Amino acid sequence: MPQSRWNTAALLDLEFFMQQDEGEDINRLSARDREIFSALPEKEAADAQLLRCWLECRKKKAEQKNIALPGSLWQELIFLFALAAGLAGLISGGGAAFSLLAYSGAEPVNVAGYFALFVLLQIALYLLLAGSFFCSKCQGGSMLTSSLLYRLAGRLFFWLLDKSAAAGRRASSHISAEQRLSWAAHAGSVKSLRQRHGLLLLRPFFLLAQLFGISCNIGVLIVTLLKVIGSDLAFGWQTTLQIDAAAVHALAGWISLPWSWLHADWVPALGQIEGSRLILKDGIYHLASRDLASWWPFLCLSVLCYGLLPRLLLLTFGLLLQRQAFAKLNLHQGCFRQIIHRMRTPQVATAASAPAKKDAAALPPEESCAPESTLPQRNETPPVVVLIPDELSAACPTDALAEQIRRKTGYLLRQIVPFGTLEKSEAEELAILKEAMSAQGGCKDVFILHEAWQPPVQELLRWLAELRRALGPQPVIILALIGKPAAENLLTPPQPEQFRIWRQKTAALGDSGLHVIELC
Repeated sequence: MPQSRWNTAALLDLEFFMQQDEGEDINRLSARDREIFSALPEKEAADAQLLRCWLECRKKKAEQKNIALPGSLWQELIFLFALAAGLAGLISGGGAAFSLLAYSGAEPVNVAGYFALFVLLQIALYLLLAGSFFCSKCQGGSMLTSSLLYRLAGRLFFWLLDKSAAAGRRASSHISAEQRLSWAAHAGSVKSLRQRHGLLLLRPFFLLAQLFGISCNIGVLIVTLLKVIGSDLAFGWQTTLQIDAAAVHALAGWISLPWSWLHADWVPALGQIEGSRLILKDGIYHLASRDLASWWPFLCLSVLCYGLLPRLLLLTFGLLLQRQAFAKLNLHQGCFRQIIHRMRTPQVATAASAPAKKDAAALPPEESCAPESTLPQRNETPPVVVLIPDELSAACPTDALAEQIRRKTGYLLRQIVPFGTLEKSEAEELAILKEAMSAQGGCKDVFILHEAWQPPVQELLRWLAELRRALGPQPVIILALIGKPAAENLLTPPQPEQFRIWRQKTAALGDSGLHVIELC
């Protein structure tokens, strides 16, 4: 069984396959996922491992069909971005150092200018980053979400992904239906992942920024050392202020505390500092070369300690945060639990109860009717609370509805709660629903019965969004559609066009834990 460690590429692929399943026949999905579960060597594995096994199985089948997966695209993009950040950092850092260290012999390199550009500027950026971090902590958020720079970078990235997906959809008018479905699923997976795990996609920009900073510092150090080795560099300091060499020596001592104990020559002595002071009217010809060359170890070690090492620490910190975030990834949301539910729920329908669809993706009858009795059952049938419009609750046949829910989804009807009543407000109805879910054995999911011939008006869509906010991301919300009630039967199948319109309208909510199915 594969390891349950997750990464961004795996999450993108998971969203891709979940988006592909939207609108598919639930019996076919249940048979497929139950078959995946039946082939596993360990039936009592944790949910995260089961979900990863499900993903690996889907990926193998996609690779056999030569379907490009977004996870692979993400890995290629990150590699290219990292390569570009590294090269850009080396070129910019090395170029800046080469320009600043251009020494003609008439005027030494300004120590203050070198230190300000390659050390103080980075310290200012660290302080700005620390300020953003503490402000975000005080606000209860994350540094990445509160930082304007990373928010802009994230918005740019998602904008590019949306544009690429839109371009793919426009181009897909001349390609196969399967490839068009892949583009649509990819666009939906990006939107869904951005809503639930946006920080996991923002943090790589932070890591890329640190990689750029590391490469920039390395470029500065390489060019500085090459110039020191290959040419006769002279460093000096000057100021209009009345500052003596002793004050500069004290400041240099404080700056060089991290390495001063290693070697005495790596910190300019008081005499060398006095001997490298530049006075405009006197020129440099009376200054000793030893004093003018005494600054380069101090400058290189300053870049190393205050530029390169903090960047390495920030990169390591970001990687640890990313790994910790994936370790704590919430895989108990409704969109994920419905996959585990289908895997663990035995198939009730058989080939004899309904003719198999003549579809290339349909499972053969003998596979969908695997020897379920030999498979261990870890959990009992999960209970569910059913929401029914007030005008249908009195006429709804409870036994027939419970049987249809069990056959279609594997849930056990525990309680019916009317909604859309005139006597109670929406807040009161939501409170009753939450109380019923808690009372009925801790029901985790909600089943909503609705007539498909009624159009999905904005008021109902707003109510579905309010329901999700009230319940949180954990529950699965199943919207089961029925057709126009017949005289002798309320539970009739909906028209295909009506079902399609409902799917399109509810997809705009961006709730991957909301599933629209045909009850009959």
